[in-house]
Amino acid sequence: MEKTIFSQLETTALFAGLTANAIERQLEKLPYSIRKVPAKTVFLSANEPLREMVMVLEGRVSAKMTTPKGKCLMVDLLKPGTILAPAFVFSDDNRMPVEVEAVEESVFFSMSKSHFSMLIGRNEQVRANFLDILSHINFFLMNKIRMLHTASVKEKIAAFLLRRVRGVHSRSVVLHLSRKQLADVFAIQKSSLIRTLNELERDNLIFVREKEIVLIDVPGLQKIVKG
Repeated sequence: MEKTIFSQLETTALFAGLTANAIERQLEKLPYSIRKVPAKTVFLSANEPLREMVMVLEGRVSAKMTTPKGKCLMVDLLKPGTILAPAFVFSDDNRMPVEVEAVEESVFFSMSKSHFSMLIGRNEQVRANFLDILSHINFFLMNKIRMLHTASVKEKIAAFLLRRVRGVHSRSVVLHLSRKQLADVFAIQKSSLIRTLNELERDNLIFVREKEIVLIDVPGLQKIVKG
């Protein structure tokens, strides 16, 4: 079990550049915990204090917030290796900006702030990796704001699909979300999502299955994103 954990951590951005054996040595005297959370369970509520460094180790996790008008907005779908709200780990105001819920059964790796501070203090590679993670947050937020407020529905969906297949040798996007949850990602109505998917399919850009979308014309989707 422990060896499996270190092998999983080896593939994360936080421990990039370290082998499983090296990670095991680094964590040998630092307490950490592994927690399994059932599907559709809220792991952290919005405004709840973030008292430790938490990373998704297995499964898929949603980060959602409620707008002033009461609309649910999915900010992100967190994959294994993602740290929950990394900029809030050492913040004086450490209240969670989003609600974190397990979309499917998920496993979390966590470590107290004091022990995480010791880890990044004594390991230069982990410290550099954590700073790199923090530096990408503004880029992510700027793209998210642009997508939500300036992009058309078709641009939002095309950009999402292209992002999901980037870096993998497949043109198939497996959907772990319901149509309603996917609509929340784009801050649109479910009917708008279905209508736009049908339009993209009619234009021979994608092929939609129940839980999968196949990208037929990647250049065509890129053209939509570029406007």
